Amino acid sequence: MAAYYARAVFDFHGEGETELTIFENEELTIVNPDAGDGWVEAVNQNGDQGLIPASYIEYNEDAYVEQDTFGQDNYQNLPSGGDPKYSGEWSDSDSEQTTTNTTGTRGASFSVDTEGGGGHTTRSHTIKKSMNRFTPYVKSGAEDFIMGKDKEQIADTDLITIISPDNIRLEWGASTQISVKITDPIKKQKFRGMKSFMSYYITPISTNLTVERRYKQFDWFHERLTEKFPCMIIPPLPEKAVVGKYQQDFVEQRREKLELWLNRIGRHPVIAHCDVTNHFLTCQDEKDGWKEGKRKAESDKTSRVGFFMTIQCDAPLPDALRSEREVASFNGFTKKMEANLDKVVRHNDEYFHKMAGPLKQMYSKYGSLFKELGEVFETCPLPESKSLTTAVMSTGKTYAEIADVYEAQPQYDAHVLNESVREYLGMLGSVPDMLHVHKGASQKVKDYTNREGEKDSEEEQNISLRYSTISAAVMAEVTHFHTQRNKDFNIMMREFLSSQLEFHSKICTKLQAALAQYPE
Repeated sequence: MAAYYARAVFDFHGEGETELTIFENEELTIVNPDAGDGWVEAVNQNGDQGLIPASYIEYNEDAYVEQDTFGQDNYQNLPSGGDPKYSGEWSDSDSEQTTTNTTGTRGASFSVDTEGGGGHTTRSHTIKKSMNRFTPYVKSGAEDFIMGKDKEQIADTDLITIISPDNIRLEWGASTQISVKITDPIKKQKFRGMKSFMSYYITPISTNLTVERRYKQFDWFHERLTEKFPCMIIPPLPEKAVVGKYQQDFVEQRREKLELWLNRIGRHPVIAHCDVTNHFLTCQDEKDGWKEGKRKAESDKTSRVGFFMTIQCDAPLPDALRSEREVASFNGFTKKMEANLDKVVRHNDEYFHKMAGPLKQMYSKYGSLFKELGEVFETCPLPESKSLTTAVMSTGKTYAEIADVYEAQPQYDAHVLNESVREYLGMLGSVPDMLHVHKGASQKVKDYTNREGEKDSEEEQNISLRYSTISAAVMAEVTHFHTQRNKDFNIMMREFLSSQLEFHSKICTKLQAALAQYPE
């Protein structure tokens, strides 16, 4: 059985029996590189085994070892150059015949002949490019950009501006936001009813023109954004459903979440106005027009390395010390935020359970007991006892109603809060990839600066300048994240507290009405 060696690039605190806790720089063995939904199965040096997010690790630049039946070591490279999930479509060029690796902590130097030899292994001590080609850093195009391999000409209309209004923080240039409504999800069929799918009708408020989209088109749109903007936090789509995807409740929840997702995209000053977003939101020709726009987006020269070339900073570029300090601070901030929001979700789950369980039962019990007491009082023949009997019976009914209020309340506060918190947890899950791009760029600059031999001072200066450009993009995205977070959490907390006040006010009103039946 093959095992892939990797290193943790972020801390991850596993939950439950299936997840594995790992720490930054910890050496790991990956026994299942594709456990599904962006997870891998890993073993740490203590022999503990479990699931971890794939984006939290970096595959090592050495071979994995597989014991054959004769007990000899078969050295092989990581499939397709690093990440076992992908095929060779990410290879550097069609003309390269070999891919070379260097000695790591666990293996010897080697190269793999990819031309006709079926995996013939030969020894080598040269290096052309890192084997670890599938890290977010290299997939982003940042490595090619840092090394000046960008040759495409960028039109002025494609330039993305970074500004600094206060001469301190960097942010994306201002632009108008886009708001959309998603309505009338409808089940459709094709192939004479053999295949069913849901269609959603999207209407941008600014145009009032409606387009029809399937979930698979949302998925395609998300992939394009992730590929095009490697230094931006692209929120994940709502998950697919395996069963029950045509049930009314699920369809409505999916509609709400897709609308929330699209409006999040529409609030980003850059993403909201890019060509692929415009195509997704405005193309009404479902056949030829969609296909033409799709092909254009998939061959977009401003994706990956082209994205970094589009950046125009109208403010002083940050130096290495400042950018590394601010990125490290953001990394620590988001880790703590993610840990706290995980606790909020778990506490809300407990709140659901208690409100619908023990607390409802407690108030229901009061209702039953007071009702029974009133029934006992009814047996008293004295006329002056009647008003007290009525009041006690009414109090029993009041507590039964309060029990129902407790059961229903979580859908108005905890559920709403959880939905918003889970959206942010999804975005926080995208942060490591963005930070990995910056970390890889920083390391590339350090490797070049510290390498032995004669250095080209002009090239070194250009590499440093390109690194500062990447840093500026990351820092602008950090500013956008915090700006939106401030607005979102202000709204979230106001809605949560308002719902709590309404809840307690409703109970107080019922209790006051019950109390009024008992004269002083």
